Amino acid sequence: MPLIKKILCATDVSKDSSHLLSFGINFCMRFDASLLIFHAVPPPHGSVARKIEFERGGEKQEQIKSAQAKIKTQMAGCTIKWESVITYGDPVLETAKEANEAKPDMVMAQSLGLSGFQQFFIGSVVGDMAQTVMCPFLVIPPGKTFSETNHTGLKFTHIIVACGLTPSDSHLKKYALAFSQHFDSTIHLVHVMESPLNEPVVASTSAPYEQVQSRLEKTLSVQLKKMMPGKTKILHGVPGEELALYARNHGIDLIIAGIEGQPSRITPSTTASLIRHLPCALLTIPLSR
Repeated sequence: MPLIKKILCATDVSKDSSHLLSFGINFCMRFDASLLIFHAVPPPHGSVARKIEFERGGEKQEQIKSAQAKIKTQMAGCTIKWESVITYGDPVLETAKEANEAKPDMVMAQSLGLSGFQQFFIGSVVGDMAQTVMCPFLVIPPGKTFSETNHTGLKFTHIIVACGLTPSDSHLKKYALAFSQHFDSTIHLVHVMESPLNEPVVASTSAPYEQVQSRLEKTLSVQLKKMMPGKTKILHGVPGEELALYARNHGIDLIIAGIEGQPSRITPSTTASLIRHLPCALLTIPLSR
């Protein structure tokens, strides 16, 4: 059975959203999938009275109609199977709700390209979505668009699989194989070591640090090679930062990473860090599905 048959595209219907929709259209053509275009009209900021005025004074309905018209214009002439759903409410919560009801195989959204400094103060809607929408979530960075007749321009030539060297890596492998098959990709199996010694892999020893480190890297490399065919690399440092740096230096088009099913957590995560830096497209896979 095909891995991806239905894609939910969460759009803000802004002038830059055509990039996301063109990406979604070409992705559907590549996987022979259908597209569900979703937009949530956000409540206005301000007092309760302002929100009531917005909802009852006709502004809400006007924005819903405007969003419908924009989507219809952007999808004019499109030949793939598609439909649109427009709701009112918090974009993150509404997207999670729609994903739960529609049960797409993947949700797609576009990063606004905010700097880490900006995201620290105003937050990231896409980052919150990745933590809240519990299904495969593809984040597209700002960039060029693709016409429906030029879907060959959509490429994932080099793909990183961020391996934790745990049984959960099997979820990532499934998607890596599917993408590799459709895009003829080169797979990079990458593991980031945050500490110099991993007790479950290498027993404690009094050997020199460099010797222990070398033994550990060789053991981890062997484990990576057993996972699936591809290039292997052991990195050292903070996972999100190191993966982003490796992606920039090696022309990576997509990073596939696991995400724990804890939407309420507030501690920094590898996924959040990757979205802040976002050197390329990012596919997060819930590991608790």
